[in-house]
Amino acid sequence: MIIFHNKIKQDICKTIKDKFDELNEKNIVSQKKDDDIRIFGFENFLNKDITNLLLEIDSKASLKFFKKKPKYQTLMVNKTFAPLNKLGTGSGDGWHRDSYFKRQMKTIFYLTKVNIENGPFTYLKPKFKFFCRFYPIKRRLNSNANSELNFCSKEISITSEEPGLGFSFISNYIHRGIAVKNSVRYAITIYSDLNKKNIGYENLKVKI
Repeated sequence: MIIFHNKIKQDICKTIKDKFDELNEKNIVSQKKDDDIRIFGFENFLNKDITNLLLEIDSKASLKFFKKKPKYQTLMVNKTFAPLNKLGTGSGDGWHRDSYFKRQMKTIFYLTKVNIENGPFTYLKPKFKFFCRFYPIKRRLNSNANSELNFCSKEISITSEEPGLGFSFISNYIHRGIAVKNSVRYAITIYSDLNKKNIGYENLKVKI
């Protein structure tokens, strides 16, 4: 369900983070919510060496999971933070799975330190793998889904004391970014598709 990668260098993390902040200051973003700002198509703002490194890591993970390289890949960088005077929903808007039957995965690299307070990626590890691959039969779950599913799953959060930690996971299983309570979290995500160009992601790419 999950593969961990060697950390990317901190200067790469800083380069990506600084470019995100530059674009965000100019309001060049794809999506902006109370606690999450996203820029799709980030490969258009990075040098080819960094882009190729990230895409190759994602491709190797796809081979391990699915025995097949993706035909489509794009990069998204987001900043998740605590909104004023309330608790946010976190990255991904709460517990969800990306699809039931279409095989999907994502690769994420943290660009900052991540602890339990600033929005770690969290997933429900199934005790019964096949059963939890499909249960419950809905893509989005309510906020207390982790307690509802305790009989078949265990909640696991991924933290890191340094920027650069990376991992790939099968996104058909239930997951989320926990809502940020303190500080901020920056991350870069590689979205991919095994079969064709994803028009939805293409439409989200920023245009300058």
